[in-house]
Amino acid sequence: MEEINFSWKDVPEGWALCFNQPCPLRDHCLRYQAGLLAPESMTVSRCVTPRALTGEKCKAYASMEPVKFARGFSTIYQNVLKRDYTSLRKYMTSLLSGKRYYYEYKRGERALSPEQQSDIKELFGSFGYHDSVQFDKYEVSLHFPWI
Repeated sequence: MEEINFSWKDVPEGWALCFNQPCPLRDHCLRYQAGLLAPESMTVSRCVTPRALTGEKCKAYASMEPVKFARGFSTIYQNVLKRDYTSLRKYMTSLLSGKRYYYEYKRGERALSPEQQSDIKELFGSFGYHDSVQFDKYEVSLHFPWI
């Protein structure tokens, strides 16, 4: 995938940053690169502790590699049998953290991460709908994971 440029306005509010300059992962770490864009007036409360780095691994590392997000699933139940609909809908609502978020994801107001897409496909597969999951559209963007 192509490299995506980003600015400070793209960094989610409250997202942990890294300022560990000697870190060997800094050139490919979204947390470090976002930290370089932080305004000088910002307080230190949003920082990842240097202890996150252990040897060559960091538990707070966030890749700069763009990922494919999905938006909306207006036709996801199109091929679902009536007997499975209620159960699938209940599991989907739970999987997406409740009714409010379920509808925001369904309408495409929130982007589904690759992990969420995989979980949804696995859920539908468990009901026998292995190839029926289609999302409304896709976008490539940076992924800002929470620790």
